[in-house]
Amino acid sequence: MASALDHAKHLNALIVDDDDVDRERLVRMLVRGPRRINVVEASSQAEALQLIRRPASRFDIIFLDLGLTDGDGRDLVPQIHNEFDPDCPIVAVTGHADEQVAAASIKSGMTEFLAKRALTPERVAASVEEGMVWRKARQDQRRAEEELTHRGLHDPLTDLPNRTLLFDRLSQACARARRNGDPFAVVMLDLDRFKDVNDTYGHAAGDVVLVTLGRRLRTHLREVDTVARLGGDEFAIVLQGIGDAEGATAMAAKIIELIEQPVYHAGGMLHVGASLGIALCPQLGFSAPCLVHAADEAMYAAKRGLRKVVLAREPGHASGENQGTPELLADFEQAMASDQVQWHWQPKVDLHEGSVLGFEALVRWCHPSNGPIPADRLIETLERSPLLEAFTSHCLDTVLAQFARIIDELDGAAICINVSARMLERSGFVAMVMDALGRHRVSPSRLTLELTETALIANPSQARRVIEQLQQRRIRLSIDDFGAGFTSFGYLRDFAISEIKIDRTYIARLPESRFDQSLVTSLVVLCDSLGISLVAEGIEDQRTQDMLRAMGCATGQGYGICRPLPYDEVVRWLVGWRERQTRSAA
Repeated sequence: MASALDHAKHLNALIVDDDDVDRERLVRMLVRGPRRINVVEASSQAEALQLIRRPASRFDIIFLDLGLTDGDGRDLVPQIHNEFDPDCPIVAVTGHADEQVAAASIKSGMTEFLAKRALTPERVAASVEEGMVWRKARQDQRRAEEELTHRGLHDPLTDLPNRTLLFDRLSQACARARRNGDPFAVVMLDLDRFKDVNDTYGHAAGDVVLVTLGRRLRTHLREVDTVARLGGDEFAIVLQGIGDAEGATAMAAKIIELIEQPVYHAGGMLHVGASLGIALCPQLGFSAPCLVHAADEAMYAAKRGLRKVVLAREPGHASGENQGTPELLADFEQAMASDQVQWHWQPKVDLHEGSVLGFEALVRWCHPSNGPIPADRLIETLERSPLLEAFTSHCLDTVLAQFARIIDELDGAAICINVSARMLERSGFVAMVMDALGRHRVSPSRLTLELTETALIANPSQARRVIEQLQQRRIRLSIDDFGAGFTSFGYLRDFAISEIKIDRTYIARLPESRFDQSLVTSLVVLCDSLGISLVAEGIEDQRTQDMLRAMGCATGQGYGICRPLPYDEVVRWLVGWRERQTRSAA
């Protein structure tokens, strides 16, 4: 039922009828009703269109005769809804009271059908009320649909565009660039020290930081630019009209300056920074996924290095280092399909007894045109690509097949396979590992999966769940490059880790650095108390090996022991190593 306030509001009605008498009769009935109604009249389709197309026109309801001198009134319905107001109720008023005509009128988009001879002030008033109810229901439905659409395209916390809307706008920008040559830049942005804010002040404070920074970016960038939140503390920005490295880096510097301004929360100030990667269009092509991928890679390079901003390299063909990412991935996918990817095995030995405890499998690929691709670059590229899962599956299958063929020669030594942190987010990862072990009849206890320390930091709750599932299946977990990231010794207590590998930078400085010597000694004591194996990576010479042994570090690997070996040479090396150890013991 309409409220008194609703009834107090003036309504504007349009009557379209070529019969003067019929129009006057309907006007009298409308103005006698309970609502205050301003009535405008038109005697033809042409006159009605002129009225509704006036800039200031507003009609809350339209009464439309079907038999007009210049055509069927129903022909006006789509024009009214498309050009004027999609929620305007249109009531058919005609002298032909025919059920088929009525049905056709409703089907054409009219809300009600009235026969002229049956019109009464009460019936007309009821039509107005029903029309207003219909209008409100339509408007509510439209608002709800718009809200659902908005939610589906925007981040719920910051109200910034999400990944879906970003790629939609990015695809449009690529199309314009291809058609008109309009340049733009894609910026991938990841916050620095954001985890410290969450850990120290709680997730509510982290949310304040994200909302505040999102608002800053949206306010200070132009309307033509797009700022999107992709999840966590990762943002993406599309900067229109940025065509060269100089302009892009200048904009990046302004963005970093915005982010580094403190965020006020609960009477204090929160400080974060940012690492940015930039990809330019058209220099890096016109593919939205490839541009995002290139900017993402550059951002991770900034995250690892000293520079806050890294510009993605343009694709080239002079060397594997300069080859474009899409081409590199396509060629690598073909290499996997044709078994052209190799794995070299590097032994891990007991520094006291000399026995071989295991081997780490390391990927190697020689591009047919550009020569060997650096392993670190290949892994970084794969980690940010759709090929990661296929590569992980191929790696498990190939290495475990190799291991199974020589398992009787290894005297209990295990095989260690590196796994990307991103695989911990895949629901089928544990099943993938177990399927590969079962297929090659390798005991889970003979497999160690090696993760980087950042795998635990990036998503600790998910990492803990996956690591526990693997431990339950007797698969050992090793943390590589321990100490290279934001080390938290609490991870050693909270996660079911079997082994940590000290980052090679500490081992390289060991003979000259008292700090590194103290660190290794402390880790030996800590790992011994926790029952965790400690491995020293990057042993280059006998002096370092002797120092580690004296400090109590029992396990090591590095060029000073053995370089990574082609698979076909592993057994021969192992035989020779055992002979040397036997001679040394004698």
